[in-house]
Amino acid sequence: MRKTIAMILTLAMLTTGCASAAGPRMAIAQQPGGVPTASMAEYVQRLPPGSKVKVERTDGSSLKGTLMKAGAESIVVQKSTRLPEPPIEIPVAQLARVTIDYGTSTGKAVGIGIASGVGAFLAILAILAATFDD
Repeated sequence: MRKTIAMILTLAMLTTGCASAAGPRMAIAQQPGGVPTASMAEYVQRLPPGSKVKVERTDGSSLKGTLMKAGAESIVVQKSTRLPEPPIEIPVAQLARVTIDYGTSTGKAVGIGIASGVGAFLAILAILAATFDD
């Protein structure tokens, strides 16, 4: 009985995927009024030029890039692409959200790798202990 349970648990761990893995994303419905233009203009003007930002538009599209200039009427963003593209000017009225993109730090990535390795090792030890206990 224990061997059967151990095999079922092993298969379950090997075949299930992570919920945060890449897949289809749901579009976020915007409220009819959205963010007031004056508030958004004030916010983006306070961001320092050269900041890595993620810009979400009211039409549902988004882009990542470097903030080059922010004014009361529009912002200028240099898209992060492999091949250089001209900067994009986006009117403040079309902005749904602008966030600073911090990315993933090296320390965080190393910590995640160590934690997952230790977890896998302990799971294998638990399965071996359950198998040889009979």
